Amino acid sequence: RSRIQILFEVGMKHEVVWLVAIVILAFCKDEIDINALSEDLIFANLAKLQRVITKDVPMWFLDKVNTNDVEPSVDEKKSEYAEQARRMFFHAYNSYMMYAFPADELMPVTCTGRVRGLTPSRGEVDEALGRYMLTLVDSLDTLLVMKEYSSFEHATKMVIGGLSFDTDVTINLFEANIRVLGGLLSGHAGLLYLNTNLGKARWYSDELLKLAVDLADRLLPAFHTPTGLPVPRVNLRHGVYRIRDNETCTACAGTLFLEFATLSRYTGNNTYEDVARRALDYLYEKRTSYDLPGSVMDINRGKWTRRETTIGAGIDSYFEYLMKGYILTGEEQLWDMFETQYKAVKKHLMSGRFMLTINSASPEARVRDHQDSLQAFWPGVQVLAGDIEEAERVYEHYMAAARKNQYTLPEAFLYDGRMFWSQYYIRPELLESTYFLYKATKNPKYVEYGKEIMDAIESRCRVTCGYSALKSVLTGELENRLDSFVLSETFKYMFLLFADDSQIGVPIDDYVFTTEAHIIPLKYTHIAPTSSSSPNLSLHQCKNENITQFSWKEINFRKVYSYHPYPTSTEDDRPYYHRQTLVPREVKGSRKLTSKLQPHTFDHNDSTQLEMLSSMGISVDQSDGTKLQLVHNPARAYSEALGMEGVIFMKEIMEHTKSLEKSGLSNADFREVNVKSLLLGTQETLLAGKAMFGPQLTKHFSVVGNVEQGEPYHGCSPINRVDSSRIVILERGACMFVEKVRHAEAAGAKGVIIIDNTHVTSGVLAMSGDGVNDVNIPSVFLNQEHGNKLLEMYNKDPKMIIAELRIGPPQENGKCES
Repeated sequence: RSRIQILFEVGMKHEVVWLVAIVILAFCKDEIDINALSEDLIFANLAKLQRVITKDVPMWFLDKVNTNDVEPSVDEKKSEYAEQARRMFFHAYNSYMMYAFPADELMPVTCTGRVRGLTPSRGEVDEALGRYMLTLVDSLDTLLVMKEYSSFEHATKMVIGGLSFDTDVTINLFEANIRVLGGLLSGHAGLLYLNTNLGKARWYSDELLKLAVDLADRLLPAFHTPTGLPVPRVNLRHGVYRIRDNETCTACAGTLFLEFATLSRYTGNNTYEDVARRALDYLYEKRTSYDLPGSVMDINRGKWTRRETTIGAGIDSYFEYLMKGYILTGEEQLWDMFETQYKAVKKHLMSGRFMLTINSASPEARVRDHQDSLQAFWPGVQVLAGDIEEAERVYEHYMAAARKNQYTLPEAFLYDGRMFWSQYYIRPELLESTYFLYKATKNPKYVEYGKEIMDAIESRCRVTCGYSALKSVLTGELENRLDSFVLSETFKYMFLLFADDSQIGVPIDDYVFTTEAHIIPLKYTHIAPTSSSSPNLSLHQCKNENITQFSWKEINFRKVYSYHPYPTSTEDDRPYYHRQTLVPREVKGSRKLTSKLQPHTFDHNDSTQLEMLSSMGISVDQSDGTKLQLVHNPARAYSEALGMEGVIFMKEIMEHTKSLEKSGLSNADFREVNVKSLLLGTQETLLAGKAMFGPQLTKHFSVVGNVEQGEPYHGCSPINRVDSSRIVILERGACMFVEKVRHAEAAGAKGVIIIDNTHVTSGVLAMSGDGVNDVNIPSVFLNQEHGNKLLEMYNKDPKMIIAELRIGPPQENGKCES
């Protein structure tokens, strides 16, 4: 014990209390001779000392540590901070689901979806978009990590029911891999975990894995190059037309291994792992004599075309995947490849706390004098490498730059922390390193740092529909942008930094994080692939029990163009965080139909829709006064993209017409709401749409009752009790139609009227169910125009309004011919 006081002083002098803990643990376990330790020896053997930790620091030791400079309440508030992070995530997630899904991303300032080819182009940035529900797929395992099991299952069903990769769109290979393939694999792993450990998701039969295989197979043509380095862009339907992209960045080719190796080990097909590993090996072989990679290589000739070395953009995750590839597979060669280059980085790129950008062939030559925000991930990699003291020192530099800019780390900054590029995209890298350093050190200052970053995002970036990037950290001007990685990474690391094990949905230490923060379980991936034959998808076979199969009529992938809100799950026990006030009514009402039409809501009498048809090269002919004919000439479209949308619309409306004829949908599918005001003596007959669930209205069956607005109005949680003579009015959105009707029935209602809260639907809409027919009261749907008439009468005479739900009259325009 006489030596312990000295070691306390050493640790406190250098602000590394964890170091003292290591020494004490080593002493208690008799694994290191306490008398042989000195200050110099401690700092020379940090990594070795770290590995002797086997249990928590003894309480008698903690009692002696001076922590007066740290808020004592931080640890007590961690749970509260975690819930704040959860609420922030759901504010973004629910906004995406309501206002953008199934578009790839949400534009939070305008509360609309970002659709490649229809919304203003951002150049190469938009190559991450592939019309594949990007934000939902990227967010799946965040729901799992946050222990939102029901929401996670619901979201995976939506992906399974609506995602297709058979689209004529050219995407960025790197982004599709880390965001979409990684999201599908982590979603698959999550469903296996729920099934195996919690008895949930019994319906699952590897559907996400099959989607992952489909996507990966579409990416494989990119690897057919002389060097084996993949081309950076692939068309999902046609592959690679020609190798017009002769160059790829190091990170682009070197950040594929985790996802591809995981897919191989799940399926038994080693093709995926082989091509990704070949790319990693080739990049390593081409390192310079200083053991440093360049940043851009010619794919055909195998020559560096840009020789700068950085830990930031262009190379960053290449280093990360060497380290994590070793963690995932246990292959020593990957560790050796990482260690060789890590030593070179420390030797040539480190300048105090700063990480330089240099010429890989002439390390003495600096290339630039600024750093980018992506570099902030590096301390997290250093933690995994055991170089924790170095990680803490480097981290403080990035944290100082963030602090200088109101805790919003700008896209690029000078070595003194001053802004160089002013944008702030709510990137996750600084929070990622904060999380790993806290995991390694348990130093509460990292909790405080994380709280400062979280509060800055909340105060500077929050808007009505989620969180918006900043055009400038100086002025706070908003940019209409919410990247999918904010939901996949930023909020996930934020939550994990604060959450204790009881708040996390999986045993997080049994997983490795991809560069997109998708979680890959270690126990499956150490099973080596066995063949290159067709994938074996029998690792997990369960009977498909009542999976909701969303048809294209219900969740049409191209429904994205109308920015149609789609429901999120309410089956878990968490509060919905005030769904009904998520977006103020005036914002909802101000959204306009700015994009693609839907066949089931097409109205040839609507001048706005006719104008949209014209923009796609479609003309309308009803010269004989009866049949409606649509004629498409792509050459007359306003643009090539709109011409293609015209092709899609023509195909959809023909399929819609055929489905109507095949299913026998006719006049009987229209409903009426006959509304009378006894006080005012007025009456309205409103055209309504049917429900595909519950009892059907017929000539011999209608429902009459007093009208009452449900509370809560969204109907997504239990509704206040109503008299059994009441027909309840609810608004559309936030959950499935059938869920609202179930709540109304449980509250005692005899019928339900659901009113559209958007301008999207101008005609009638048939409300779909979830495959479970357990509803015993009828319901109808009113578009916003007719719904407003009903509400106007109700607001004038709430106690004396009587409505009759009945079968509708014959409709002249129930179908159209194409």
